[in-house]
Amino acid sequence: MAKRASTSPPYDQVSARRLMADTAALAQWVRLSGTPEELEAFKYTQRQLRAAGCRTTLILHDAFISLPGPASLAVARAGEPTGSVPCVTHSFAASTGPDGIEAPMVYAGGGTPVEFATASPQGKIAVVDGLANPARVQAGQAAGAVGLVFLNRDPLVHEMIVSTVWGSPTLEQLARLPRIPVVSVARADGDRLREIAQTGGARLRITAQADTGWRQTPILTGDLPGEVDDTFVLFAGHIDSWHRGAMDNGTANATMLEIARVMARQKRYRGIRFAFWSGHSHGRYSGSTWYADHYWNELNARCVAHVNVDSTGGVGSVINRHAYAMPETRGLADRVIRTVADERFEGGRVGRMGDQSFLGVGVPSLFMDVSEQPGDSPHASRDFSVFSGGATGGLGWWWHTTDDLPDKIDPAALERDAKIYLGIIHALSTEPVLPLDYHATAVVWHKRLQALRKGAGRWVDLRPAVAEAARLVEATARLARRAEALRKAPRAGAVRAHNAGVMALGRALIPVDYTMAGRFGHDPALEQRDVPLLASVRALAGASPDHARHLAVQAVRDLNAVRFALAQGAAVTTGAANQARRRITAASSDPARRAARRPAG
Repeated sequence: MAKRASTSPPYDQVSARRLMADTAALAQWVRLSGTPEELEAFKYTQRQLRAAGCRTTLILHDAFISLPGPASLAVARAGEPTGSVPCVTHSFAASTGPDGIEAPMVYAGGGTPVEFATASPQGKIAVVDGLANPARVQAGQAAGAVGLVFLNRDPLVHEMIVSTVWGSPTLEQLARLPRIPVVSVARADGDRLREIAQTGGARLRITAQADTGWRQTPILTGDLPGEVDDTFVLFAGHIDSWHRGAMDNGTANATMLEIARVMARQKRYRGIRFAFWSGHSHGRYSGSTWYADHYWNELNARCVAHVNVDSTGGVGSVINRHAYAMPETRGLADRVIRTVADERFEGGRVGRMGDQSFLGVGVPSLFMDVSEQPGDSPHASRDFSVFSGGATGGLGWWWHTTDDLPDKIDPAALERDAKIYLGIIHALSTEPVLPLDYHATAVVWHKRLQALRKGAGRWVDLRPAVAEAARLVEATARLARRAEALRKAPRAGAVRAHNAGVMALGRALIPVDYTMAGRFGHDPALEQRDVPLLASVRALAGASPDHARHLAVQAVRDLNAVRFALAQGAAVTTGAANQARRRITAASSDPARRAARRPAG
């Protein structure tokens, strides 16, 4: 079929029937990382990509994977028989051996460091409300707990991963893996355990096994090359799953396949690389991390954006306004979501989850999951709803459970979500001028640095950093005006110069905005605040004088890194604008081109 040029996305070509068929096909396999069943799902996906017209590559690489095994939990009180409680253990939780461990039981509330300190869990097994996660496990272990039991609020227990290490661990990072057993129970059993723990006098026995070690895992890429430019959009999601994973992540994989079919028939200015990871659920993003490390130079030189897809089309998923975005990608998301879903996009800051392994490279990112449940929906996850204060019900009560099956998918919601992704991928791959708004990013930088002056100004001088941010605001405003002019009257050389400057701007700003490890490392899988590098500056506001003086030593260094990045961003922005202007001037002064533009007669 001949490719067609289109200024608007071909939303009418998205097929709910094909999306559901691919979802059902992928959900026939339990796709644990590094298993033969997962590889079958990769091979199915590769066949579909090839049929769509993609050039595919299947890679097998070593990854440190943890597959949860059998687990049991028993509770006993003096004078009462031992009772067994169904439970699951988690990826990277410590194994106990066949004899298990037994210790007194203590209740630690929500598992914050303060709550653990209050509970005094030294030598005890702590019972904690909510989902197992790395931060709570780290805090419980640090407080001296010898084991942890998480009390889920949903009817089925959620499978989780509890390592703070992002990707396969280095030798030094091995010490950060959990050293205690961790299990979770579902709501009915959790309510009973909480009551027993609060009464006191009970003991718990945990027996749990996890198969943790090196495995060969796959990565699949499929390329649709660009017709003008050799840069590409990275459109990526994981294939591995908990149980059959129809929503997480079968629907997302189906969304990628459907967009590959549609975009193969479109004229593309730049390429699209579809990337399918293993090791998301059982390796803490080991696949995408391996790819970021081993393809760093190509990603740095050629990748214009990373669009992440996860868990599309769940029954009852009617909210499309909260997905991950950066200031530079938020405007594009708002444009598409208003068109497809008639909803204003708010966006949340890109965080430390969901295969966001490319922040150190400096690649702008957009989305993880794009639709979610209302907090009061019957489909909502109570664990998510409590965590969010009722703002959202997350991805549904079946997320990461045995009930994540095709009957949890709404074809209409899946088609809507696929159209949102199509709109994003279409814009990024077909629009010659990259639709990224770094003026919005510069404004955010300026506001945050001005706000920090109020609390930290006594100890460090933020005026130079604020001035650098102001210069970046001015430079990116000029860049935005140049982009608009090029959209109205594109010149090939000027467009390339502009886009190169936009990419360089991301490489300068994103690593400082989103990482501590910098361009070649990976931060822990723990929640971060805006600009984690400025934690020392924020801490100055409430510090005692002696403490503040020590903090200021680090704060000055961190501010130097920020100032350097902002100055570098302003320099590449100004340079790109000047180069684009020179190319337009040269093209206008070329006699042959002037003659070609003169009307005949």
